[in-house]
Amino acid sequence: MAILVGVDEAGYGPILGPLVITAVVFEVKDHEVDGNLWQILKGAVIPLNPPLIKGDLRGIIGRERGLQRPLAVADSKRLYSSSRGLRRLEEGVLAFQGCIENIENLRKLLDALYCYDESQSALGGLYPWYHNMQLGLPLTAPPEEVARYRQLLQGVLASRGVKFLGSRAVVISPFEFNKAVEACGNKALLLFDNCAKLIKDLWVEYPQLEVLCDKHGGRSRYAALLSRAFGRCTIRFLLEGPEVSSYELKDGWEGHSQLRLKVSFIPKAEDKHLPVALASMYSKYVRELFLRLFNNYWQEKLPGLKATAGYPKDARRFLKDIDRLKASLRIKDDILIRNR
Repeated sequence: MAILVGVDEAGYGPILGPLVITAVVFEVKDHEVDGNLWQILKGAVIPLNPPLIKGDLRGIIGRERGLQRPLAVADSKRLYSSSRGLRRLEEGVLAFQGCIENIENLRKLLDALYCYDESQSALGGLYPWYHNMQLGLPLTAPPEEVARYRQLLQGVLASRGVKFLGSRAVVISPFEFNKAVEACGNKALLLFDNCAKLIKDLWVEYPQLEVLCDKHGGRSRYAALLSRAFGRCTIRFLLEGPEVSSYELKDGWEGHSQLRLKVSFIPKAEDKHLPVALASMYSKYVRELFLRLFNNYWQEKLPGLKATAGYPKDARRFLKDIDRLKASLRIKDDILIRNR
C-alpha cells in the first residue's frame, strides 16, 4: 500500500484573515498511486471540470438520487462563492473527516487538523474575534446530508481498498503572518516553508510518501528550497519544467535508508488530482470559518456593516468602515492587516 498526500492553500492573496494550508492523506494500492482517485472512487465523488460548472451546481449534482448522489470534490473556487455559500465545501470536508471522527464544532475540527494550540496567540487571546471556538458545525449543510455522504464514502472507500487517513493544517493569522514574512523575506517562502512543515510532519509518521502540490505561482525549480527545508536528505531530480517539477528525497540519517519522499509540484493540480482538490476544500472551509468569526465580531459591534472576504479592494472598504470603532477598541493594525 502507498501513502498519497495532497497539499493546497487558501487565502494567499487577501490582506485580512488567515492563510490556511492543508495536507490530506490517503492510503491506496501501490499500483493506483498514480491513478485517478475520482475514477477509483466513482459513485461516491464527482469532479467538477471547467465545462461542467457554468450555472447552478444543483443542476449537476441533482441528477443523481438518494445515497447514489455523488459528493462534489473539486477546487474550492469551483464549489464556493459568496452567493453559493459554504454548503458544498461543508458537505465534502465534514463527510471525509467524518470517516475518522464526528465534528461538532470548530474547536474539534481544528483539533482534528492538528492546528489548535491554546498557547498560540492566534487562538489564545491576541485576536478578540477568535474567542468562540465552539462555533457549531455544520453551519449550512443539513446534518442528515453530511451523514449520508459519509456513509456513501465509507462504503465506496472500503469496497475499493482505499483509506482516508486524515488531514493536517496550518492556520497563519495576520500577526504571525507578518512576523514570518519579515523573518524569511517574502510570502512565497512563507508558503513553501509551511507546506514543507506539513510534509515533514507526515514523513515522520509515514516512511514513504507520494506528495502532490499545486505549483507555487510560476516557480518551476524547487530543489534549492527542498534542500534548505529537508537538510540532510539527498535529492534526486525526476522532472523539472513548466508541466511538472518532481523530486525524490531520501533521508540521510544512518539506518533510515527506507525513508523516501516523492514530491511533485503541478500547475492547477487541484483540477487534476483529487487529494489536492480536497486539500483546497479543507483550506477554504477553515479560512471561511475564521472569517465568519471575524465578520461576526465586527458586525455585532457595528450593525449594518457589510462582511468582507479580505481581498485588497474590499478590505480597504471594510477597514475604512471600521476605522473609528477600531480606534475606540484600541485594536492595532498588526493583528488585523497582513503586510503582503
